[in-house]
Amino acid sequence: MIEIGKVGKISSGDDSGKFVKVQELHDNPSSFLILMAYDSEFKVGYGDYWVEDYESLKGFFTESQWKIEWIENS
Repeated sequence: MIEIGKVGKISSGDDSGKFVKVQELHDNPSSFLILMAYDSEFKVGYGDYWVEDYESLKGFFTESQWKIEWIENS
């Protein structure tokens, strides 16, 4: 499951050990920004990816083979 607006730690797949957060951009239709970093505050080793819609977001996660542990109250 992809959580929008929550921080998660990638536990396996590409970029294992990094943190990720997906932000919805309110375009028409919505697009998504995928933030990545070595820390949960996104201050160290920060980078991002952009995808054009939710289907592309699902494809990005599938291709990356990520398993993510979502952090509650993030």
